[in-house]
Amino acid sequence: MPPSFGSELIAAWAARRGLAFTARPDEAWFRRWEPYDTIAPPSAYLSSCTWTANPGHAVIAEPWYADGDAEPLERTLLGFAAHPALQRRAAMRVGEHFLTRVAFIESAPPPRVVLGDALWDAHVTTFAASPREAAAAFHPRLRKRLARRGFQGHLELRPGGLVVHCAGLRPVPEHYDRLLGIVRELVNAAVL
Repeated sequence: MPPSFGSELIAAWAARRGLAFTARPDEAWFRRWEPYDTIAPPSAYLSSCTWTANPGHAVIAEPWYADGDAEPLERTLLGFAAHPALQRRAAMRVGEHFLTRVAFIESAPPPRVVLGDALWDAHVTTFAASPREAAAAFHPRLRKRLARRGFQGHLELRPGGLVVHCAGLRPVPEHYDRLLGIVRELVNAAVL
């Protein structure tokens, strides 16, 4: 079982924000999001914080990319949002990151597609069943929001939810707070 470095700081932040905190969250809940299209699955999930709103909820957690008690080379956060208005499936990535999925054993990767948006296609690697599905999922308002943010990382949309990794965020209270804001912002931008 991996150690929970800094979980007391995350727990205190969650309590101040009125969020539910679990140091060792239910693995089954997270595993239902797998397999990811662009993100390698971690060995465990730690220090989850849940924000509930009507009609959905958001969860921020640390994915643990090491076996047993070993410490990973790098640590980060993943944000999850469940929302019934999210209906499309597509994934995108800006940059190569240590958690980028490179092996596809249990499922084939989705096809890499282009949207026909010159700026987007020059900077973003997009995956979907078709260019049309990708363009509907990453519609102009969402693409503009991501561009304005200077987004670096992974975003996977799927019916009923999304998963996001923002490069550079670490498991510290300030970054949990930042990712919670980003998740809420992306849900609002993705919902038509």
